[in-house]
Amino acid sequence: MNRRPSCFAVLLALLISPGLNAAEPLLRDERNLTGKLANGVSWIYRQNNNPPGKMALTMHVRSGSLNESDAQRGLAHFIEHMCFNGTENFPPGKLVPYFESIGMEFGADLNAFTSFDQTAYELFLPDTTAEQIDKALMVLSDYAFRCTFDPKEIDDERGVILAEKRARENVGERIRDKLWPELYAGSRFAERLPIGTEEIVSKAGRDAFVDYYRAWYRPENITVMMVGDAEAERVTPLIEKWFGSYKSDDPARPQQGAEFKPYESERAIVVSEPQMSICTLTIYNILPGREPTTTVEQLRSDLIEGIAGWILQRRCSDRVKKGQADFQTAGAGVGRFFRDATLATAVASGPPEKWEKMLDQLIEELNRARQFGFTPRELELASKDILADAERAVRTESTRNSNGILAEIRGSLNEMEPVLSAQQELELTQRLLPTIKVEEVGAVFATAFAPGRYTYVSTTDQRDDLKNPSRDELLAAARAAMARSVTPPVDESHDKQLLAQEPTPGNTTDRMLDEELQITTATMANGVRVHHRFMDYKKDQVLVSIALAGGQIEETADNAGITEVAALILGQKATSRLNSTDITDLMTGKNIQVGGGAAGDAFTIRISGSPRDLEDGLRLAHALLTDGRIESSAFDKWREGAVQRLELLASFPEFIAQKTLIETLTNNDPRMTLPDRERIERQKLDGAQAWFDRIRQKAPIEVAVVGELAMEHALPLVQKYLGSLPRRPKFAETLDPLRVVKRRPGPIDVKASVETKSDKAMVISGFIGADARQVDDDRALQLASNILSSRLIKRVREELALVYSLSASNRAATVYRDMGTFLTGAACAPGKAAQVAEEIEKIYAAFAESGPTDEELANAKKQILNNLDTQTKEPGYWLGVLATLDLHNRKLDDEKRDKAAFESATAEQLKRVFNKYYKPERTFRVIAAPAASESPASAPAAERQPEPAAAPG
Repeated sequence: MNRRPSCFAVLLALLISPGLNAAEPLLRDERNLTGKLANGVSWIYRQNNNPPGKMALTMHVRSGSLNESDAQRGLAHFIEHMCFNGTENFPPGKLVPYFESIGMEFGADLNAFTSFDQTAYELFLPDTTAEQIDKALMVLSDYAFRCTFDPKEIDDERGVILAEKRARENVGERIRDKLWPELYAGSRFAERLPIGTEEIVSKAGRDAFVDYYRAWYRPENITVMMVGDAEAERVTPLIEKWFGSYKSDDPARPQQGAEFKPYESERAIVVSEPQMSICTLTIYNILPGREPTTTVEQLRSDLIEGIAGWILQRRCSDRVKKGQADFQTAGAGVGRFFRDATLATAVASGPPEKWEKMLDQLIEELNRARQFGFTPRELELASKDILADAERAVRTESTRNSNGILAEIRGSLNEMEPVLSAQQELELTQRLLPTIKVEEVGAVFATAFAPGRYTYVSTTDQRDDLKNPSRDELLAAARAAMARSVTPPVDESHDKQLLAQEPTPGNTTDRMLDEELQITTATMANGVRVHHRFMDYKKDQVLVSIALAGGQIEETADNAGITEVAALILGQKATSRLNSTDITDLMTGKNIQVGGGAAGDAFTIRISGSPRDLEDGLRLAHALLTDGRIESSAFDKWREGAVQRLELLASFPEFIAQKTLIETLTNNDPRMTLPDRERIERQKLDGAQAWFDRIRQKAPIEVAVVGELAMEHALPLVQKYLGSLPRRPKFAETLDPLRVVKRRPGPIDVKASVETKSDKAMVISGFIGADARQVDDDRALQLASNILSSRLIKRVREELALVYSLSASNRAATVYRDMGTFLTGAACAPGKAAQVAEEIEKIYAAFAESGPTDEELANAKKQILNNLDTQTKEPGYWLGVLATLDLHNRKLDDEKRDKAAFESATAEQLKRVFNKYYKPERTFRVIAAPAASESPASAPAAERQPEPAAAPG
């Protein structure tokens, strides 16, 4: 439920709905136990057994970068880092190894973040033993009150912070840095980005850290939140033990707000940057702030504003689908902006050369809403969607994940709003929706978007052939658009059905049950294969994958990229009978989503949501598989957007490194290389439609159904909507010859030049790994990747401070033979790229020579088994197993012995398997760096590669 109250909406609600008590407070979810220690530390605890035997913890500090002084800019975030680098109970270098020893992973299970108004530290424990919970609370209390700020550790961490700043640098960040100081002029928000300034990060002394830490890491600013599978009486005394004794000797300081200044007049801002290929036009209106949502009346105004935004988004989307928009996306909304302001925004994005038309159309939709409001049917559709979501939230709440619950609690705490149960939300939604009149929705929107105080912003490309508007021209164009008359909205007829007639169900020819895994596999008479697994681990959830074999793997140099275009049918869904707006409206209010995509060797339709609405999802899938049509508007917007994205990504060293690696490894195999402008522009709608029609009519189909739906209910639906399709082969043996890639042999050492203003390089170093069918090798490399990730973080990040983030990644090949990858990628300073690559390769070589230590192997096993324990309970995991079980020749027996195989792995096995693949002829190194940083005397290494080898046998 969107919570976006406005003063006007609250007043209007009181006038129109006198039956509501003006002071009626929102109830709170009583399952969330709360308390406050004598020293001011607050706590929240929620018992939850999903996942079973696990505990999620967060320590929330009500302070972020807004509380920094001028001399501390960046230290709120820096302190978050320092809490990992030495506390009273965990000296430098001891914290991460401890958590690894109990099966946790740095980043995934042990993390933190800092924003403008909060800092949060997160732990996700593998079990709920008293010892682990006690130790976790000791760690969090150390973060809160006992960080040591060793000067050497501060100096060592400076490079990591600067590497993080560099890793984030891109054209979007440069646009922000130019825009925000003017857009939010006079506010602390514009001057307090959490990453801080390079000068202060590089030079700030220990005293500045301690001053911020003692001022803001105070008991009254600390809340400990825990959600997990343990009784409260076992947990809450430990909070008192670790957090109850500390008392701050420093006087409290007032919290610093963002200090936004409400807009009082119109103005325009134009910001441009080279390679900002997408133009974004935004209309801002900063209004006075308002109180957090704590009453029923405020919640009612949330609903009103949420409905208005929903309808405006639908109108803009409809305009795009009908080919009546020059923008690619657009919408509008209003809500709280921290606690200092209310922010109303309308935004449209698209090609820079169409800025004036996009602005006209965005303002036209704003004016239409302001002047004529919304229609009863629009209100009906929005209400139906909101109510359906609230109803399903009740059905799914009992099996919500602890991490998700904790995130919701933390968000509400930071916004100073109560956490409601799903049932409380539903009851309020049912009570309030009928009281909302369409006139109210229009009136609230008109007030929030009253003209006269807008700031019009254009962020766009900077190139010689583009005529960007001046500020005066942008403002004049906006005022002219505001002055134009608009027509009222028109409701269209909607008495349509997804299918003209229901299909005749097909028959099942065979059916087999795997007793141990409770997985049923059946074959339809038309050749469609079905795998089913009942799971009620997540209530009211069913996941379906419909994989049509083929697509990208079948492409040639002449039609490369055609599958991506054909897959537009799964985004903007349409048939010859129904346009995409018709289908969107017919599916509104259904708790089922239908989407998908195409990559590798499959064109996949994915359906997810409530089992009670699954038939509607399958009915839509059947409509697409029998009569799906790519709308011309979808094709036009795809081609336009794909070119823009390509131009934007060309300035990212990360993208260029990936693109170069793929091109080099595959000898420019057109099926695997990333698109270029020529490939995009040669695509034709008719060709893509024919490609899709061929696949849907003839491709083998493999279906997976996982979730709270018994086989006796799932099978009739599959028989009706998929068993009724035309006959096709059961299996995709014809794809086998296409799985061979003429891979270039190593050692590969490539340097790629990037046209960018970002002062960073991207390094990728690794080797060709195992195929997924080589299950034992894949497991060994998974264990090795965990061990090497720890070594890489310790050496390259912590000791040398060359990068912010890196890890070893093992990805087994499934589509193409002998194309698995084991690699490490990291962004760094251009001048340090070669050193980073060398350090990665030294760590790989050392592992190849000596293998893992006993302690490393034990830790890696715990990490992977902890992950398996959680993942294998999730329906999504089993959908991944079953979706292409036949297509990728996977065996269910491998799943059965997964845990035992990891447990029995030996150090010698890991060393042997690693050396099987870590050979010179399989290694690669790619460095993508700004053109200005390269030496003109050095020829690109790609030019020095040997001739391609023959295709592997």
